[in-house]
Amino acid sequence: MKINLWAITSIIFLIWAIIATTGFVNYYQISQKQQTTIENLQSIISDVAIKVNIAISYGNGTIIWYNNTYIPNGWSLFNATVKLCKIEYKVYPFGIYITSINGVSENPKEGKYWIWYRYANNTWEFGPIGSDQYILKNNEIIKWELTKF
Repeated sequence: MKINLWAITSIIFLIWAIIATTGFVNYYQISQKQQTTIENLQSIISDVAIKVNIAISYGNGTIIWYNNTYIPNGWSLFNATVKLCKIEYKVYPFGIYITSINGVSENPKEGKYWIWYRYANNTWEFGPIGSDQYILKNNEIIKWELTKF
């Protein structure tokens, strides 16, 4: 019995082609389902959570960024700051006043206080209301700064 090398090679190649095609089709279908699942999850997350970037500037050149932080939709800047940092604060009739962030306290003798800013229109704008009253928006950029005021 004579073995035809070309016939065996062709059969092996055909089997390989069928297996590779089947594998590719399965991979493609799985990746499409995965992409749809990711899009659905992102839609669900955007309904219940937002992403913010918050910086803490300690007034000495040190700035710590908390980028791409997910927080519940409807949270105030105060809530987000409590989640990210160790803070001390006082409660007044007009709202909550933060006195220390991550162990760095205000210094009234030097006129240094924790003030917050939001990045808008390519510039840092002074926070218009108290941090406990300011509701964060998706993709917002906020900075707490120990600064002279």
